[in-house]
Amino acid sequence: DQSHGNVELGGIHAYDGHLHQSSIQERQEACECWHSKLGAFVSLLKKNGFDRLPIIAGGSPTFSMQAANPEFICSPGTTVLWDAGYASQYADLDFSWACVVLARVISKPAPDLLCLDLGHKAVASEMAPPRMNCLNLKVDEWVSHSEEHLVVRSSDASLFSVGDTVYAIPWHICPTVALHQHFHVVENSLAKEKWMIESRNRMLTF
Repeated sequence: DQSHGNVELGGIHAYDGHLHQSSIQERQEACECWHSKLGAFVSLLKKNGFDRLPIIAGGSPTFSMQAANPEFICSPGTTVLWDAGYASQYADLDFSWACVVLARVISKPAPDLLCLDLGHKAVASEMAPPRMNCLNLKVDEWVSHSEEHLVVRSSDASLFSVGDTVYAIPWHICPTVALHQHFHVVENSLAKEKWMIESRNRMLTF
C-alpha cells in the first residue's frame, strides 16, 4: 500500500540462501526456478506502481550465478571467513576455510575419550554433528556436545595430554562468529592483529 505513511518500499531483498546444492547443475536449475518466481513477483509489483526497485540477491553458493545478472545487487552472506561446510560442498567455487577455533583438552574421562572446552558457547550448535573438523585430532566418534564441553572418542587420544591445544574448523561459521568478542588474525603462524566482532553487539543502531 503506497499510501501507508510509516512504510516506504525501498527495494527487494530476494533471499536465496536455501539454494545450497553441492552439484553446480542442480544449483543452477534451482536458481533458474527461483528467478522465474522472483520475476513473477517483480511483474506484480510493477503492475501496482512499483517500478525500478533495486533487487538484492546472491547468497554465497549462488553468487557466481546471480552476479551475471546486471539487475541484481549481489549480497553473499559469507565474505571473509569461509568454513568447513563451504570448503567441502562447493568444489566449483574453490572456497578455502579461513577461521579456526582454538580449544584445549580439559580432561580424559577414558583412555579413548577427550573432553574439550569447545561447547555450544564456542561453536554454533544448530548443525547436526559433526559441527566442526579438527585439524590435529582424529575423531572417531562425536560422543556428546553440551554448553561448555565437547567429548570425542579418538584412537589417538593417548597422544594428547590435559592442556594440549586442538584446532577446530566450524562447519557453519556465521552463528559461530557472534559467540566471540574478537578474532586473532594469524599470518605465517603468528597472531598479528585483533579484530573486534561487531555482530557480538546486539544493538548497533541506537
